Amino acid sequence: MLGKWSLGLCLLALIAVASFIWVSSVGVKPSYEVSKNIRYGFLVENSTAEYIEEASFRVFAPVKKNSYQQTVDITASLPFDIELDRFGNQTLVFKLSKLAPRASQIVKVTVSLQLASEPQRVLLDAEAPYLVAEENIEVDSPEINKLAEKLSSQGVKIQNIATWINQNISDVGYVAEDRGAHYAITTKQGDCTEFSSAFVALARASSIPSRMIGGFILEQSGRVQAENYHNWGEFRLDDAWHLADPQNNKIDSGYGSYIAFYNFNKHSRMSNSHRFLSYDPRLSVQML
Repeated sequence: MLGKWSLGLCLLALIAVASFIWVSSVGVKPSYEVSKNIRYGFLVENSTAEYIEEASFRVFAPVKKNSYQQTVDITASLPFDIELDRFGNQTLVFKLSKLAPRASQIVKVTVSLQLASEPQRVLLDAEAPYLVAEENIEVDSPEINKLAEKLSSQGVKIQNIATWINQNISDVGYVAEDRGAHYAITTKQGDCTEFSSAFVALARASSIPSRMIGGFILEQSGRVQAENYHNWGEFRLDDAWHLADPQNNKIDSGYGSYIAFYNFNKHSRMSNSHRFLSYDPRLSVQML
C-alpha cells in the first residue's frame, strides 16, 4: 500500500513540475497592465443612383492577442460579425440594408484594449513562414542577402539592421504603391511600408523570424484616423514578438503606444481593399 502511495505522490510531483515548466515556457498568463480605449468610424455612402437592398463592408479590428496587446471588447453603432483567422487578425463584418440612392450612414467602433509595457511570452506558431520570401519581402534577393551578411558580421544583428535602415533609407512620405524591400534597399527611399518590409527582409535573411504589422501609434486613449496609419515590423525572440520600427528609430521599445490591427500574411488579404478595409464596389467608404 505504501508503495502505491509513493508512486502516486511521485506521479503528482512530476505532473506539477511539468505543468510549471510548460507555463513558464509559453507564458500562459502574460501581463497586459495598460488600459486603453480607441475609437474610429466610417462614413458609408451608396455611391450609385440605384436602391441597394443589402450591401456589406469589412474592416480589421485590433488583433485579438499578441505579445504586447490584448483586445478585451469591441462595440459598434451597428450590429456586426467577427471573423478571426489563425494569425489573430480580426475582421468586423457590417451588413447594411435598404440604402437609398446617394444615402449615407456613419458607423462608429469602440475597442477596449489591454497593452503590455514589455513583450509577453505567448503561444507561437511555426517559425518557417516567417523566414521565407513573399511578395515585397524578397529574402532571395542577392542584394538583400549581401547586405544581411555584412550587417550580421558586425555584432548584434537586429540593432545593426535597424540602424542601417534608419540611417540609409530616406522617408519620402506616403506612397500609395507598396514597392517592397528590394526597392527600399537599392534606391534607399520609401515610406513606412518600405521601412518595415526592408527590416523584415533583412531579418529573415539573417535567420531571424520576422513579420510586418499594420496599425496605429496612439500615446493615449482616443480616436485613430486614416492619416495616422502606420506599418512596422516584429522579430521573434524568446517565445515573444518584439517591436521594431526603424523608421521611428524604435527597437524593442514603444510598447503601450503601438496598436496592431493586422499581422501581414498572404492568407488574410481582403479583396477590393484599401489598407485595412474592404467594401462592396457600390459603396463609398471613408474613414473619419
